[in-house]
Amino acid sequence: MKNQTKKFIEFRPNAKYIDKVDHIPNMNYNQRECISMAVNEAKKDGIDWVSGWLVDNYREDINATTIIHHCWNVDSKGNHYDTLPAQHKHYDYVQDEDVNKKYNVRQNWYISPVLFLKEDKLSLMIQDGKQKEISDEEHKRFKNENTKR
Repeated sequence: MKNQTKKFIEFRPNAKYIDKVDHIPNMNYNQRECISMAVNEAKKDGIDWVSGWLVDNYREDINATTIIHHCWNVDSKGNHYDTLPAQHKHYDYVQDEDVNKKYNVRQNWYISPVLFLKEDKLSLMIQDGKQKEISDEEHKRFKNENTKR
């Protein structure tokens, strides 16, 4: 697990690192349709799908680590697999039931499909493609409301 992944998980109370995700390509896969692809795969094979994040490597060009919302499948034996047509071994997979929970940034609520980890701070995408850092207070609220008791 990358250091960036460890740091990201600290912000997400119900997130967990998935050590092994097999690659079973589906050539009918459409980019940005991971939810429908995972759901259709689950229905077809009578299995489960999960939602979470792909943690990329640190990128110097943006001075951050990109964290992308993603969905994949889990077979009846608990094995995780992804149907992306191309295998991206540099991603860490993080399962997170809270991907659709909102963050409050400057009096507005956001669910972002992409997060950015920069210098141990988490930012999200807001309107017009701008990034805004999530405050420490907002992280505390998020954890308090979403930590399982």
